[in-house]
Amino acid sequence: MSGHDEWAQLMQSECACQDSSRIDKGHNMAIDNGNLGKALRAVSLVGALALIPAGALAQSTGSNAQDAGMYSPYKTPEAKAMFDYAFDPSPERDLGKVVRQMFLVMDRLSRYKIPRDMPNIYRVPHAELEQYVCGTHCSIKAWYRAGDGIYLDDSLKPETSVFDRSILLHELVHYIQDRAGEYGNMDDCDRWFHREVDAYNVQNRYLGVMGHPSRVAFTGDNCGTQKSASTPPAASPSQAYDGLRRQTGPEH
Repeated sequence: MSGHDEWAQLMQSECACQDSSRIDKGHNMAIDNGNLGKALRAVSLVGALALIPAGALAQSTGSNAQDAGMYSPYKTPEAKAMFDYAFDPSPERDLGKVVRQMFLVMDRLSRYKIPRDMPNIYRVPHAELEQYVCGTHCSIKAWYRAGDGIYLDDSLKPETSVFDRSILLHELVHYIQDRAGEYGNMDDCDRWFHREVDAYNVQNRYLGVMGHPSRVAFTGDNCGTQKSASTPPAASPSQAYDGLRRQTGPEH
């Protein structure tokens, strides 16, 4: 006799010694002498329902979770609208709106908490930016000055260019890092280096989500190289963007 037949026979004999029905403690359901097969099918149905994804159940009951996939969380209309706005490439006239847009991007692509305060943003000629950061000719495009704000090369157009928005995003990461004291337990060079790596990572994630063909890479020395040099740098490195840009496809 199979295990299933033995279990069914035992259940029938127990029921014969009791009333015509009783409560099964394991499943909290009534089991009748003549309807054991129905009870077993009911238990199987409950188990099958437990395996159906919540999204599929919501759709089958007429829920408004139209965007819910089998393994995807449902986005409320408000959350979807915020996501769409954050990654909207449409031109903007107001730089302040672009900054707020990049804060939303950072909220979705990084671990940083978004501050309420907006940074000061200065648009300056390239030669002035060179003088501030390099002291000579260099490829500097933007710079975050701790405690002051963000300096942008006046040739950048983040209002209309996705790539230029990514540069602004890079410097906004530095602004938030400075406010949060990120990597504050490190020495100046290591702190600078780790902050740069984080900023380039967020910038590249944004470019990827936007479908932009460009990616950027850090071009400076790491701190191990600088510390091993016979002559240390005269001052702490600046949190400035002068990254190497490469194309992964045609720009559009």
